[in-house]
Amino acid sequence: MDDGTRDVVGKEIAERTASSVLDSDDNEAILANIGAHVLRNHLPGQILAALESFPVTGHHALVLNNLPRQEFPATPVHGYGDEPALAVVNSVHLGLIQLLGMTPYAVDYENRGRLMRNVVPNPAAAGTTSSWGADSEFFWHTDNPHLPFGEAGLDPRGYVPRYLTFYAVRNDERVPTEIAAVEELIELLDAALLAGLERPHFVVGSPDSNDFADSPQLIEHAPILERDGISRHRARYDSGTTRGESPEAEETLHRLTEALDRVRGAELVLEPADFLVFDNYRVLHRRRAFTPGPAPAARWLRRCYAS
Repeated sequence: MDDGTRDVVGKEIAERTASSVLDSDDNEAILANIGAHVLRNHLPGQILAALESFPVTGHHALVLNNLPRQEFPATPVHGYGDEPALAVVNSVHLGLIQLLGMTPYAVDYENRGRLMRNVVPNPAAAGTTSSWGADSEFFWHTDNPHLPFGEAGLDPRGYVPRYLTFYAVRNDERVPTEIAAVEELIELLDAALLAGLERPHFVVGSPDSNDFADSPQLIEHAPILERDGISRHRARYDSGTTRGESPEAEETLHRLTEALDRVRGAELVLEPADFLVFDNYRVLHRRRAFTPGPAPAARWLRRCYAS
């Protein structure tokens, strides 16, 4: 987004949200409608077309740079902050999701059921492979792989999230968000290994971010790779929670790890006010261990699931 458009969009959204207290959970539709309206009126046609066509093109990821910003509080390193104070960026974020033709949603077993996840280096998550972690590498994975895949027209909350969306607030540490298409992984697999990963011989457990005792805990007799309705491969995988149900399946997992070590992917160093969306069915992602900066200015991304 060019600077002039950014400033006009930011000013108009700030004016439209200033007179009300708008929380991302209680007022999601209002924030989304404001953001989508302003963005639709001011974004260049090329950007609008890219957003509106993204879900049907088969593209894996989309990045939009130089979005409106606002005055930000200190990074909420303990996970939760003042959502109404973030009305401008929430309106931008949710408005973009609406322009993508997607529906934002939260799940009750993670993030206390809140819509926006603050991806921050939370000291309470030290030693865990979680979006709140920092000191442990978060190896290649898909989000919430312990759930079945859903299809269009279903309540998305009981299924693997289809899309992950992010707005970057701070990233002074220059930590990359690494993504890799499932197709890139498959190119590294021989026929026998691919067939092994397509067999329903694996158990996949819930990730460390699961914080609700009654939530789904695992999926059994599941493949790592399976085909969707148009024969594209989709993946469920988390190295910390996935195991084989037989010695043969465990060997398949070992060979998968070796293949993932060779995946190149793309390293996206998100700058402040960048927006990222990717297909969680067809994209693996990871974050390497890093040393956070001082807590008030530590790395801070805002994540929202969408279907």
